Amino acid sequence: MTEKRTGLAGEYVRVDCGEVWKPDSTDDGLSYGGNQGWFGSGDGYISPLGCGLISCADILLYKSGRTRPGLEEYKEYVRSISGGRLKVRRRLGVNGISMALGMRSRLKKLGAPHKARWCFSKRKILPRIRDMLERDIPVTLSAGPQLLFGKRNRTGITLLTRDGQGGFILPGWRSGKVRDHYMTVTGLIETEERVLLEVSSWGEKYFIDWDDYLKYINTFGTFFSNIMYIK
Repeated sequence: MTEKRTGLAGEYVRVDCGEVWKPDSTDDGLSYGGNQGWFGSGDGYISPLGCGLISCADILLYKSGRTRPGLEEYKEYVRSISGGRLKVRRRLGVNGISMALGMRSRLKKLGAPHKARWCFSKRKILPRIRDMLERDIPVTLSAGPQLLFGKRNRTGITLLTRDGQGGFILPGWRSGKVRDHYMTVTGLIETEERVLLEVSSWGEKYFIDWDDYLKYINTFGTFFSNIMYIK
C-alpha cells in the first residue's frame, strides 16, 4: 500500500515528562504534543476541559521553535496563555470563535504574519488542512458536541494507532472513540483506499479516517465540528 504524506516541515512539540508520564504511541519516551491531563485541580478547568487550550499552546510553541520543552516548562507556558479569549470556562471549555480571536492576539505577539478564524464550511475542511500543513502550520480540529436538532448519543470519532506493519488499529483503551474534543492535525496520509488525519491528542499520536470524520459532521453539523484556519 503506497502512502503519500503531507506534514509539518519540522519536529512537532515533544515533551519530556520523565517518569511522571510515559506515552504509548512513541518509542523514545517523549510525548507527541501536550496533554490536558498533566494539569491538576489548582489549574482551574484545564484538565477536564482544556483540550482547545492545549492545541493552541502546541501551535504557538511549534511556530516559535520551542518544540522540546520539559514538563514544567510546558505547563507554565500553557498557564501563561490561559486567559482572556483562551480562558477555559466551566462546562464550556474554549469555543472555536473565542479560540480564533485569542490566537490572533497570540500570533501577533509572536510576530507571526498570520490571522486565525473558526470555520463552518464542510467542503473546505480537507483543502484547508492540506493548505495549512503545506505552510508548516498545525491545525486545530474539533469533534464537537452532539446537541444539534436534539441528537445526543454515544457516537464518536474513532482514533487509530499504527500496528507496526503499516496498518491502523484501535488503541488499547476503551473504544478508541472521542467526542466533545479538540485535537491538532500534524499530517495528512493518503493511500489508494483512504485518507487519514495524523493528530496529536492527550500527548499521543493517533490517526482519524477522514470518512469517519465526515460521517460525524454529516450527523451533527459543522458549527462546532470544524477547524481553526490560520492564514
